[in-house]
Formats: sequence, structure tokens, C-alpha cells
Amino acid sequence: KGVLKAVSNVNDILAPRLVGMDVTNQSAIDKLMVETIDGTQNDWGWSKSALGANAILAVSMAVCRAGAASMQMPLYEYIANIAGRPTDKY
Repeated sequence: KGVLKAVSNVNDILAPRLVGMDVTNQSAIDKLMVETIDGTQNDWGWSKSALGANAILAVSMAVCRAGAASMQMPLYEYIANIAGRPTDKY
């Protein structure tokens, strides 16, 4: 049940809202998924309980890989760039 529900949430809820967005804008996509599309909160912050953290994480990771591919960069270098870390030591 859990995996099928996560797949359903990705295909039916998340994907239609994200189609056409710029994959290099990771923080905006993550914020949209957590705060706007899911929107659930608890005492500690955003709980991701409506869609599930596994579905949101999977999409976030896929967006990150797509962003790296669109910039023609290795994934580790792309992540360092969006994190503001130097990449000259690689």
C-alpha cells in the first residue's frame, strides 16, 4: 500500500503541478512541493504527511538529477554548485 500510494501521489498530484518548471530551480520546486502542494505542518515544521516524505524526496532527487543533466555537469558538481560550495578541488 505505501509504495503504491507514493507512486500515485507522484503521478497524479506532483507531476502535473511540476511539468514545465525549470529543473535548475531546485529550491523553488522543493518549496512548492512541501509548502504549497503538501502543505501539512506539525509542531516541528512541515510534516509532509499528506503526500508522504518518500514521494516528495523521490521527486526532489529526480529534479536534482535532471538539473545536473540539463547543465551537463556531474551530479556531485551540480549539488556543490547549488549548495554554494567550491568545486575547484574535484
